[in-house]
Amino acid sequence: MKNKFQIWKLLFSLIIVFGFVTPFIDNFVTIQVFFLIIPFGIILIFSIIIFIVNLFKFKKEIFNQSSMKLILVIPIFLLCQIVSSFTVNKIQKIRCEKIITKLQKRSENFPETLETNFGIEYKKSKFSNNYELKYETGFFVREIFSSENRDWKSYGWND
Repeated sequence: MKNKFQIWKLLFSLIIVFGFVTPFIDNFVTIQVFFLIIPFGIILIFSIIIFIVNLFKFKKEIFNQSSMKLILVIPIFLLCQIVSSFTVNKIQKIRCEKIITKLQKRSENFPETLETNFGIEYKKSKFSNNYELKYETGFFVREIFSSENRDWKSYGWND
């Protein structure tokens, strides 16, 4: 019994890690968006229905059922992807805002290059004293800040 628990624990840990990493690997996103979106949607709806039925049927012992653990795999995987994408977006935007405030203090001339970390790209315009900050949030979505317009724009995979 303890060995089964360890296997489920390892399986869910791998699913969570894979779910958090998947939105940032372009090949996985392409496969998921073009080939797996309909099967994932069907499995998700099926999982929710079975979860609700089993919730009323087994009440407190719902998570002791092996089938319930299998049914929760896809919803947990999808939820981890959404959470990771949302979290990365918020963290990168905070980091970019710090860079923007530092750059606004030097309003005369912005540097040609700037050391940035964790996937934030800095690009200075060649012809004017403006710059752009860019980062990816996962699922082929890029957020770009333009100092010329002083606003953020979001670009998807088809832009």
